Amino acid sequence: MYDSIDDKYKDYLGKSLFVLSLFVLGLLVYLFVTKPFLHIDERFTMGLLDISFKEMVHLTAIDVHPPLYYAFNLIPVYILKGIFHLQFDKILLMKIMAVLPYVAIFIISLTKIRKDYGWLAGGLFAFTLLTMSDFFTMFSIGRMYPLGMLFLLLAFLYACDILREPSLKKWLLLAFFSLCGAYTHYFVAVGLVVLYVILFIHFLMKNREELKNWLISTVVGIVLYIPWLLVLYKQMKSVHGSYWIEKITIVEFVEFFSSIFTVNTEFMANIFLAIIAVSIFIVIILKYYKSQGQEDSDIALLGILIFLGTIAVGVFMSFVFKPIFIVRYLAPATGIVWLAFSIFLSKFEFKKIIIPVVIVILLFSAFNLSGQIADINRNHDALVKDQQFLDSINNNDSVVIIDGMVKYVHFHGQLNNSIVYGGFSVDKPKNAKDFTKFFDDKDKRFTMPDDFNKYKNKTVYFVYRKGSDIDMPSYVSHKKVGQVDNTIFWKLKYKD
Repeated sequence: MYDSIDDKYKDYLGKSLFVLSLFVLGLLVYLFVTKPFLHIDERFTMGLLDISFKEMVHLTAIDVHPPLYYAFNLIPVYILKGIFHLQFDKILLMKIMAVLPYVAIFIISLTKIRKDYGWLAGGLFAFTLLTMSDFFTMFSIGRMYPLGMLFLLLAFLYACDILREPSLKKWLLLAFFSLCGAYTHYFVAVGLVVLYVILFIHFLMKNREELKNWLISTVVGIVLYIPWLLVLYKQMKSVHGSYWIEKITIVEFVEFFSSIFTVNTEFMANIFLAIIAVSIFIVIILKYYKSQGQEDSDIALLGILIFLGTIAVGVFMSFVFKPIFIVRYLAPATGIVWLAFSIFLSKFEFKKIIIPVVIVILLFSAFNLSGQIADINRNHDALVKDQQFLDSINNNDSVVIIDGMVKYVHFHGQLNNSIVYGGFSVDKPKNAKDFTKFFDDKDKRFTMPDDFNKYKNKTVYFVYRKGSDIDMPSYVSHKKVGQVDNTIFWKLKYKD
């Protein structure tokens, strides 16, 4: 039985949003099957599908991310290739693995969130997590953000359970999912550190006996993360020397808040959306103090603080250490904002508040989906064009020099019919970087000018990231013949 007619209508609306979410998910799957595309960083993920787990961890360690997401993608590779000896489409595999975290989140929304907070909170969260921000596209991109969002969500939900009825089991589950999140993306780890700090402050003020379990959970997480801390230190040193992220400007800072709703809009539109986001945060904070923790306002506040804390740490680190924070790193915490908002909104009056707000969300969702579907179509067309170019140079008559580990991983597998070198040296032969042994049997770099004579009947290409400073010898001329994403392909010629 329903306590009121409002509760009945809320349940009907929540169930409708769950059904609508399934239709949107079906559209997403249809698009990445019929209109496959590659985000620039997906090429790195795709390159790691060709190597062993040990080699993947090694390459991840010299990149800038932890390894769990790549391990997650290698599981079906081992099953399909190692056990059943089946061929598979790498792009399709990545897309399927990218959407699986949302499927898990949908199930969690339909079960745990629906049970704890009601049909409306669960349905609205499932729907907004596909249609707001750039989530629709993100759940079809083979990168770690959807998986990181799943782990942050699970940690958040167990933290909420702990606030209501703490137990050591829940603290250990919080530690487990936090550890998984930290091994998935560093800014998921930042959100989790913020979560633990808030829990510490809460129990310090209200239930100090629970600090023992907080300490156990914290120590378990830290001890199990120690094996990766040395790698993290080396990655930070590498990033401090050179990194591609630019300084945070007022434009990017505003976008951190406006991206809750959408991305890639005009600056004035971002300001407007950021004001709406901050206004929602203020309302939640005021409601929390007014309700004294009732009506789940404390849960909503916790979600908002994780989001704001992630921004604060990212901006602080970018100013005192090195610019390392961009909008898409905020995506997992943005998902928690929409859960907090869904829980918060579900407590209001149905006709006066919920209906108008949901109508606005539906309209905004339609706008977002339209734009992202157009982007997917454009990216698909770009992939077709890029693949045609790569196919045109991927033959026995080509020698390709790929500068840098990341680009080597990006393109080696798509240039498998060519002779591929990992970098070049001048006058004196040098060993190739150790990552090349995972993809290619060559242990030397392309040596100038000697190898020009060795491959005088072949075409030599040089591949490097746009904007990089490459000091070619004076006796080598180069002509741009193509570009894939931010990578330029030059045809090299030795001046006799």
